[in-house]
Amino acid sequence: MKLNKKGAALMQVLLITVILAGIATMLLRASLSRTTSARRTRRMASAQVLIQNCMAEVNSLWANKSPEAFRRDWNGVGNNGVPYMYCSGTGTNVNTCPAANIVPSYECTIDNPDGGNPYKVKAYFVENASANDGQMWQLTYEITQGSDVL
Repeated sequence: MKLNKKGAALMQVLLITVILAGIATMLLRASLSRTTSARRTRRMASAQVLIQNCMAEVNSLWANKSPEAFRRDWNGVGNNGVPYMYCSGTGTNVNTCPAANIVPSYECTIDNPDGGNPYKVKAYFVENASANDGQMWQLTYEITQGSDVL
């Protein structure tokens, strides 16, 4: 049997190429997963800062209410028992709020440090599904930038 030297050399080159491609793929996967993980962590930390910023505004809004207005808004008077952020309008009664004046959510606008579209954080109440009696409410925050929900 005659051995083809060109074929053997080509086979060696192909084998080395496959081994190098496999090593490069493993290195790329490891590097990419670290980058993805770091990016996800940075986004979660940024989102938490945005929510805490809006949470401070909402806490200030609720802390400045009179006890009667706090009770009215928390008990959802005029809103079928669903709590709302505040009652707008002048001359509103502290015990009742007309349905037209109910503001169910509060929106914070936070400037983007990168100069892009500002972030908007919306705070609103949702019913807590884990509550047994259905009367527990949870304050939920939703972050948007431009038209994208983050």
